[in-house]
Amino acid sequence: MCLMETQSVLFIVSHGTLIRPALDSLRMSGGTTVPEDRALSPDDWPHPAERRYADAQARLADHYDLAVESRVTETDAAGRVHYLTGGNPDGDPVLLLHGVGTPAATWLPLFPALTDEYRVYAPDRPGLGLSAAPSYRDRDLRSFLVTYLLELLDDLGIDRPHMVGNSHGGLQSFLLAIDHDRVDRLQLVGAPGGVSRDLPLLFRLLTVRGLNRVLLWLLNRGDPVENARQSMQRVNVVDGSAIPEALYELLAAGQALPGRPESQRSLATAQGSYGRAHPLFDIRNEIVRIDRPTQFVWGTEDAFYPPAVGRPVTEKMSHAEFHELPGYGHTPWLEPNDDAVTLVREFLA
Repeated sequence: MCLMETQSVLFIVSHGTLIRPALDSLRMSGGTTVPEDRALSPDDWPHPAERRYADAQARLADHYDLAVESRVTETDAAGRVHYLTGGNPDGDPVLLLHGVGTPAATWLPLFPALTDEYRVYAPDRPGLGLSAAPSYRDRDLRSFLVTYLLELLDDLGIDRPHMVGNSHGGLQSFLLAIDHDRVDRLQLVGAPGGVSRDLPLLFRLLTVRGLNRVLLWLLNRGDPVENARQSMQRVNVVDGSAIPEALYELLAAGQALPGRPESQRSLATAQGSYGRAHPLFDIRNEIVRIDRPTQFVWGTEDAFYPPAVGRPVTEKMSHAEFHELPGYGHTPWLEPNDDAVTLVREFLA
């Protein structure tokens, strides 16, 4: 998957200080175009909602005292792709792929466990965060979900990164391994897509065009920060006591990003029809043929699927192991204890 011209955007948060170097020029037309490897402050994004989101992202990185770069690249497949990166520039690359409703910045709590040894990359899937917000309607979903990632990897000069995928990002990780052999070690943290066509009730309803518009409107009524908090508790975590307010503020800011509601609805519709997930979401017969070192980290309280859905897949794989975390939810690295973080670190090592 080839690249078009690549441009980069950067913010750095280091020891509690946000460094915002000046730009020589900034051109906005359909996407963000800036000189490569030049810095872009939150104030330089063209839309007020993008500026608010970029500022919230910087505050979240500041909360974890992280030196993080925020960059964009222009892809043929999906337009602008935004990604966060940090860590050891000489370390093995690790690609973190987020879930269907959580942006790349949701991975920032995991960065401190990895950045001393690895170079970490966390892209926003198109339609979330600061990436472009294309329609998923009438797409070849299997190809579209990974083409922009292949372009990104090519642009970064990365052949086979270690892959850590959560939920929808788990499905993308499987596809990168099965269809393109672009994965070194493969880790699924939280129930991944690709192992079942069954969906929880809310997500079944969200596949219905028209109804999903009404449901999303209802879910987003009221205070955005409180809505984000309730959504995380409903879907992602059992115990949200370790989640900083800055993350909820980031998720709330994301609701106002231009084009996001339409893009997310189009993805929800493309992923299924009247409650039944797209056949792409059950590729168990293909997953079991993956021969890369693989690890599943699965909470017993995962809102999507119980561990019993994943164990039979693991048992048929040649180089896979399964870790069940009692009392953990769908994004286990956000729970108060460090069990999931420790498993990620040990597996990659």
